[in-house]
Amino acid sequence: MTMIKNNPQTNETASVTSRSTEQANISGYIVELAQVSAYKQAIISLSGRDNNSKMAYTHLTFRQFNQRSSELARGLQQAGVIRGTKTALQMQPGIDWFSIVYALLKIGAVPILIQPSLGFARIAQCIKAVEPEVLISEPKYQVAPMIYSASYQSIHLQISTHRRWFSKGICIRDLQQNDPTTIQIAEMRSHDPGIIIFSTSCESDKPKPTILSHGTLNAIVELMKSVMAITPDSTLFTTFPLFMILAPTLGIRNVIPVSHSLNACRMDPRLLVENIWDHGITHLLMSPTRLMMLAEFLREEGIFLPSIQRIGAWGEPYPAQELQRLHFYINEKTQIFPLYGMTEAPIVSTIGSHKIVAETQIKTERGFGICQGKVLDDLEMRIIEVNDRPIDNWSDDLLEKDGGIGELVIKGDAISRQYSNSTKDDALYKIPDGKYMWHRTGDVGWLDSRSNFWFCGRKQDRIIISEEETLYTIPCEAVFMQHERVYRCIIVGVGPVPFQTPVLIVELAPGDSGKYISTLTHELTHLAQAYPHTGNIKNILFRKRFPVHSLYHNKINRKQLTIWAAKKLGKSLPDEAPDSPISNHAQAAIYPPSLEDNPEAAVLVSNGAIQALPEEKTVSEHKTDLSINTTDGLQQEQSAPEDTDDNSVKPKLINRVKSFFGKMIPTPDDDPDDAVDIEELPEEEYITADQYVAISESKKQQEQTMDQSTLLSSDFSPSFDSVPMPAVAKIETTKG
Repeated sequence: MTMIKNNPQTNETASVTSRSTEQANISGYIVELAQVSAYKQAIISLSGRDNNSKMAYTHLTFRQFNQRSSELARGLQQAGVIRGTKTALQMQPGIDWFSIVYALLKIGAVPILIQPSLGFARIAQCIKAVEPEVLISEPKYQVAPMIYSASYQSIHLQISTHRRWFSKGICIRDLQQNDPTTIQIAEMRSHDPGIIIFSTSCESDKPKPTILSHGTLNAIVELMKSVMAITPDSTLFTTFPLFMILAPTLGIRNVIPVSHSLNACRMDPRLLVENIWDHGITHLLMSPTRLMMLAEFLREEGIFLPSIQRIGAWGEPYPAQELQRLHFYINEKTQIFPLYGMTEAPIVSTIGSHKIVAETQIKTERGFGICQGKVLDDLEMRIIEVNDRPIDNWSDDLLEKDGGIGELVIKGDAISRQYSNSTKDDALYKIPDGKYMWHRTGDVGWLDSRSNFWFCGRKQDRIIISEEETLYTIPCEAVFMQHERVYRCIIVGVGPVPFQTPVLIVELAPGDSGKYISTLTHELTHLAQAYPHTGNIKNILFRKRFPVHSLYHNKINRKQLTIWAAKKLGKSLPDEAPDSPISNHAQAAIYPPSLEDNPEAAVLVSNGAIQALPEEKTVSEHKTDLSINTTDGLQQEQSAPEDTDDNSVKPKLINRVKSFFGKMIPTPDDDPDDAVDIEELPEEEYITADQYVAISESKKQQEQTMDQSTLLSSDFSPSFDSVPMPAVAKIETTKG
């Protein structure tokens, strides 16, 4: 074993054996970097602004980072934290957070990373699920053990990062000792637990504690280097806790975001741009929602970011249209790489933005799904039949036949093998296969002839409309996203399984006044009939804005919208999906994969007819064919609900105040008989396709009655001006 003395020039206070298969401790990277790049900045954090209103920063070099984490490790050992001790962290990411995590890793303890944005109730759920022995928390989170004391019964030692407000205990500052003696890093094997991080999804309010072993963490680091094209001169900015904690092992500069930027709804793009300019950030790894906010800010301010060399988008699908917008403000050679992955398998596959725009975007709009690229090296992916039952052992009989749509399963060294204290989740999401373990992602899709994975949505979101047909969300939603008035849309299923009714819920584009809703309903209904997999979607609801998930402020809360749609249509909520797979479900959700290379496979609306889309058409021409001119459009007929979905009086009161003051201030540009401003409507307004047909028939009957009554009246004068003309909506389609 190599001993490192406390030399004032290097100030190393830890020792580690060579990086071999026997020594997999992820913290060993820091010890090595402290020798090779002692004075290189490792962690950079915003500390405020100076007298000139410029952003001020504090940082740790790799030498300082290694020394500080070793001092904390020594103090934690004296406090009773030993190898294998599960230690929960209730902290915001920062320099102290990094130092404590790597101190625990050096000891061989298991840090448990908990998102502070979860809230006290869910944090207590996480604590109860994992049962840690030690709790390290910031002062503002120390009230949680008092409120939810039953969930914290496993805690034997509480440590505060600063002073303690509500109870007695030790402070982390008291444990940090400047001891020159060398601390030996615990020797960890590949399968030993490294970090526990919680996997949260929009389908479940209960986070799943995911164990990432030291071997898994090492494999993820190698994938990050490869996918993000990391070089020694790179500077990374990411908002994901797992990627943040692994960034120092890459040997590059890591800029930490301010705490409130971890919430996408509160992110300030101006601060991010200042960080990029101040440090020459070369690599961004963020969610598409944050990147879209950044693109909008760059557009408004006319700012370009020439230092950016690569952008990774992780956490949700990235719309191709929004991806192209960001391209205008970065170097033309810089690519945006949507990374497909989840907490259990952070990086599975990726595809470059140049290929998306040139090849896959047009197929996404036709309903093939979202292309996520090929699986990365050292990983494997397969497609199995869709079902919700646990699978005891792997068998090739599970594979989806004929290349149809099924559930994606993956395995490899960079994938978590198990959950913590959750045998039920292990049974549902893991499939044993010898020494390896297949992970069931819960995502559905298909593999094309080039082994690219096409994502078609979540398994739990599928809509079973009959025993022979199943709809998947992404292929259906992509069809309606082509309409220029649709900002976002989702497909939900209401009613009993397997006879669910598909419902399209639309959020109008920003700035849309909400005029001509019935015309828009007609256009969307006509568009649905042009594609084989959307022909059964005849119920359309509209909302002014979509609710977002409480855990992920950038993801649509499908569960809440399903409840709302069922209420509006008078349908029951969907039951649990059946255990047995539905036959022929792939054919109903997407074009057969055998037609993927056939340019005649997709169709679109042109001049009211269905025709084939030529292969050589560009995306812009495709959008033009679907645009409909409504300059002389219909009046807006809507069926306004009497209540809102939030069961709150506040939205009603606000709308009444807006309506009252709106009547006091005349707006001559708007015709009150033509349409109602959407701002004066409740949070959601809806009209179904069936209602639209009924309205149209009613108008025709009124027109016929009006014509007959006029012709039969005694004072009828055969003047051309006295003959009433029927109100006809003029709908024009531009020819491609």
